[in-house]
Amino acid sequence: MVKKYPIFVLCGRDEKKREVLEDLDPNDEYKVKALLPFLGKRIIDWQLEALRESPYCGEIFLLGIQKEMASFDFPVHYVPIPLISTFGQKLLAGLEYARSLGIEDGMFAVSSSDTPSLTVEPINDFFEILDKHLDYDFIQSVIPEDVTKEAFSDHQRVVAKFKDINLSTGEMYGMSEKGIRTGQKIIDETGSGRRRIRKKNREKKGSALTPIIRIVLRKPRTWPLIIRFLLGRMTLAQAEKLLEIIGKVKVKAAIIYDAAFGMDIDLTEDYMKIKEFVSRTKNIPFTEGIS
Repeated sequence: MVKKYPIFVLCGRDEKKREVLEDLDPNDEYKVKALLPFLGKRIIDWQLEALRESPYCGEIFLLGIQKEMASFDFPVHYVPIPLISTFGQKLLAGLEYARSLGIEDGMFAVSSSDTPSLTVEPINDFFEILDKHLDYDFIQSVIPEDVTKEAFSDHQRVVAKFKDINLSTGEMYGMSEKGIRTGQKIIDETGSGRRRIRKKNREKKGSALTPIIRIVLRKPRTWPLIIRFLLGRMTLAQAEKLLEIIGKVKVKAAIIYDAAFGMDIDLTEDYMKIKEFVSRTKNIPFTEGIS
């Protein structure tokens, strides 16, 4: 029997309206990226439909939007939390809400809401990896850079360069209750680091680990690993060990060989790039503009 996982879908937005929303929604009509029109649906609809096709999909919890903002033709939980909240605050609110409903699962799947290119096959691949690591606290999906480049030659994703592989982060991960409760600082630090991404930073191909360096520097026993990382000599396994030391949680990278699994809408140009990709791969007529 396939295990079903409760899924937290990160909605809402940052305290300061991001450039992508300023450009795509200047009149503040949609409030959040997830609700922007996208090939005849809302951005979030594509992802939720793909998740619901997976046999691993359990109850869905929306973290950041409420029923008056968006309704659906299938059951979802609207977690009571302000529209503007940090990643860590959203996850903790989702955990507390799930527990209040009597949901006692030890592992939660977490998904962003602005990845309309997600499809069910790599989603299932991720859950199959999750099934094998239920004793871990944080399982982050990652995509090899060569896989991303093959589908998106000018992808501009932030890339972590290791001795054995170069990776960008994916848009789903798994977290235990311990991971959610004890990993708040790292969650918010890495989240804020991604939110500060601008095109000029992306072109430098900065590392996905860079935002947490200042946390690490307060832990002397991690310094040898940090030096290896900065010199490009750290392996992926060593990076997992480093994060375990920092967060005091068990960490695993789940490698997913699907470029679209890591393509969210961070910048204005991402919207059209991903729209063209979904239009082509799903044989849907392409339309210009926000539609």
